[in-house]
Amino acid sequence: MNVYLNLRSLFDVFCIVQGVTTVTWLLLLPKQPANRWLAFLLTGLTLQVVDYFLSRSGVYYHHRWLYFTPLFFSWGFGPLLYGYVQARLAKPTSLRWWHFVPVTMQVLFYTVLMFQPLSTKAWFWLTVHKPYTRYIEHYIGSLLMLYFLYRSWQTLQQTDNRETRLKGLLQAAGLFYVVAAIDPLINSIYLSPQDPKFFLTTQVLPVLVYTVALVGRGYNRFQSDAKKQPAVLVKDEHQEQIQRAIQDDKMYQDPDLTLASLAEHLSLSPNVISRTINVGFGQSFTDYINTYRIAEVKRRLVAGDADQMTILALALDAGFSSKTTFNRVFKEQMGHTPKEYIKRFQIILRDDTNG
Repeated sequence: MNVYLNLRSLFDVFCIVQGVTTVTWLLLLPKQPANRWLAFLLTGLTLQVVDYFLSRSGVYYHHRWLYFTPLFFSWGFGPLLYGYVQARLAKPTSLRWWHFVPVTMQVLFYTVLMFQPLSTKAWFWLTVHKPYTRYIEHYIGSLLMLYFLYRSWQTLQQTDNRETRLKGLLQAAGLFYVVAAIDPLINSIYLSPQDPKFFLTTQVLPVLVYTVALVGRGYNRFQSDAKKQPAVLVKDEHQEQIQRAIQDDKMYQDPDLTLASLAEHLSLSPNVISRTINVGFGQSFTDYINTYRIAEVKRRLVAGDADQMTILALALDAGFSSKTTFNRVFKEQMGHTPKEYIKRFQIILRDDTNG
């Protein structure tokens, strides 16, 4: 096999090895959803770098039967990244099967082409893929990734976690895909017609693969070190105080409730309140309060209060400050919008009421 190696293709090999070893390592770790999501994302990114290497090293040229081997899964990168962010932040996934329809179509596209005769592949490349479909694929992949990056960033901003590495990853990926979206336009300005139209993308993607691999390894090392630390103890009396204030006194109904105001009410420091909720109840302060608010709305829906009041009125009574926040939190916790929930579970709710 004739393989042409230079610094660029050698760096591709380095990133491929890094990607493969990290994927293997993630899959061998204890089964955690975040590790699985990251392994699948890194697999897709690494396979795309494999395609770049096969092209740059001349393997495709000398083994043309390899043309259109299914190595591009870019339409699935966005959902996989979003799933990873939600799993890493211990959020219930809001992904649905239709989010993976685009990448399924992409896989079928390349699988069908892979088994075509070389003459058909050559004709398709010159008349269809090179001038048209590869640009469609590129722009759809970039837009999907930017959309799910936005959703991932929103999810991250809604938590109390200080995820510095994750923030850096999302920012780097966002910058890369903004550049990728305008890559062909930039290239047409300063590169000759014979040069690759996705020059910047092919140069930077291996670096992104290497970055994702480092973030995955660094996060899991941090988790392992954290598990070695002695457990933080919380007092039962503090948990009971918080539960009484929230559950019995229904302080969750106050839309202006904050960590500081709850601490002042209980004559405890905000740090004690935060630590007790995080460690004792396994939730952030915001998630803990919203759990009671959602439970209150569900209770009143079961009681039939929605027949006399709007759902928004019930949400405001429960302590939510806006319709937008209520709809978002309800869907995160229940997997459905409030209207979908009522429609889907209407019969069950009525049966529970009559029971």
